[in-house]
Amino acid sequence: MISLSATLAAPFAGASLALPATPPVTAADLWREGVHLEWWELSDLLQECTGWTIKPGHCPDDPDEVGHWLIDPSGDKEGAIWPGPDIDDLENFVGWRIDEALDSLDS
Repeated sequence: MISLSATLAAPFAGASLALPATPPVTAADLWREGVHLEWWELSDLLQECTGWTIKPGHCPDDPDEVGHWLIDPSGDKEGAIWPGPDIDDLENFVGWRIDEALDSLDS
């Protein structure tokens, strides 16, 4: 006796199902969707778009306090350190640079 499932599956036994390749999700894709990036992801995206980067460091006034430096394309620190482990303020400060660069890529 042949089972119903074997009868239904027989035409597909030799078939293979190829799914289309899905492009990888990039930091730029996440940024455009409003996803909060970690500092290194934001730094990589900023560098891709503008040549600027972000580096963690310590505040000169308090060696126990961690912050982030904004680094220009020549490797120099720009302004004072952005204090604290949270990069929301820094993200707001550099966001326009990323948005402008991504907009120019899209057009």
